[in-house]
Amino acid sequence: MTHQIDHQQVLARAQADVELAYKLRGFSGTIRMSVPGQEFDVVVAGGTVTGVRPAEGPADAVVRGPEEFWTGTFSRATPAPGYESLTGGMSHGVFVDADLARVVAPWFAGIDRLFKVVRETVAGEAVRKPVRDPYRDTDSAVGRYAYITAAGEEARVYYEQAGTGPIPLLLHPTAGTDGRQYRHLLADPEMQQRFTMYAYDLPYHGKSLPPVGVRWWEQPYLPGQEWLMNWVVAIADHLQLDQPFFMGCSVGGQLALDLAAERGERFGAFVALNGWYGNPRLPEGFSNDLFRTPGISDDYAPSLNFGATAPNAPEPNAHETYWIYRSNFPGIYAGDNDYFMFEHDLNRNGHKIDAGSKPVYVVTGEYDPAADDDVNGGPAVEKNIPGAVSVKLPDLGHFAPCDDPVGFNEAILPVLDEVIARAGHAPADSPSAQA
Repeated sequence: MTHQIDHQQVLARAQADVELAYKLRGFSGTIRMSVPGQEFDVVVAGGTVTGVRPAEGPADAVVRGPEEFWTGTFSRATPAPGYESLTGGMSHGVFVDADLARVVAPWFAGIDRLFKVVRETVAGEAVRKPVRDPYRDTDSAVGRYAYITAAGEEARVYYEQAGTGPIPLLLHPTAGTDGRQYRHLLADPEMQQRFTMYAYDLPYHGKSLPPVGVRWWEQPYLPGQEWLMNWVVAIADHLQLDQPFFMGCSVGGQLALDLAAERGERFGAFVALNGWYGNPRLPEGFSNDLFRTPGISDDYAPSLNFGATAPNAPEPNAHETYWIYRSNFPGIYAGDNDYFMFEHDLNRNGHKIDAGSKPVYVVTGEYDPAADDDVNGGPAVEKNIPGAVSVKLPDLGHFAPCDDPVGFNEAILPVLDEVIARAGHAPADSPSAQA
């Protein structure tokens, strides 16, 4: 590796980084960056970086990764997908070698920020998009509660509605989160013209409480594919929606594809944002139980997911994604993620999808290598499901509706117009649509 790391420059940048100090608050110890041939230690006292030196003796945490990863990390200011964070680096075999409960989980956000400080010291700082908020005057979503029953369980479900377009559109968020992720989409006047949109919080999520009669305080949240599909159909039925389009992100993307396979007759079209075809191999022994165990910091999952935001996304929007994750109930992410990782698999039910009858689109962000994978990701859906379409959106990531909302809205609108046309609907501004 040809990139030389100047310890004094790393120290100066680390000591000037307010975000790093905040995210490492309370931590004292040594964090080692195991860059091949240039291993060095960052010494931290009470959250403050006090020194950077060549590696010596034991360290409290060691960031380990292959030489290829470090070479790619330092190769350019705007990192390539998979090199932007420690979360992204996991696809390259990167991990933090330390005690999970004592060090990694409570301070993963700080260790990840330190990695970014080191990368920026060597390669330069990635340029983030400026914050834009063009929808303030049309931010008119109305929130409502409804008592809805699915498979014998009743829950008080919260949803927000926006738009007066002729096509109903259900919006499903990422694992463990809620409809706030779609607040900018709900406010987009172009979307409002085409669709009547419904962004809901499933039971246990956001403003929706657990189902009445379920002793949730005695058991983990374990939703499963059937439970999730039943609730989506129940919401559509309660709202009396005729052939609604369904669009979901991440776990919602998986759900879009399973609904296409198992409940295809109930919906008019399916748009999977960063959905997968199958399940890539997970590290041996991996379990989502670590995200529902009391001894593991509740900040671990939100910080991992913050690491999956796009490096060029507007900074406040990327942190809003973290905020939404952090403000949901512990263990809900784990339950949704069980379905995401272990239950969804189109190798089992993909043959049931009739993409010739109902449009099925899989939309992946450039900064989501897992979803863009040719074997298990979106391209595999197009390859294996006749008539399905895979679309790749440049510069966007796994949480695009939330971490880069304006960029996402501008990119998804032409895709949705194509879906509308394939579904046989007239354009929103055509005479037949306005009649």
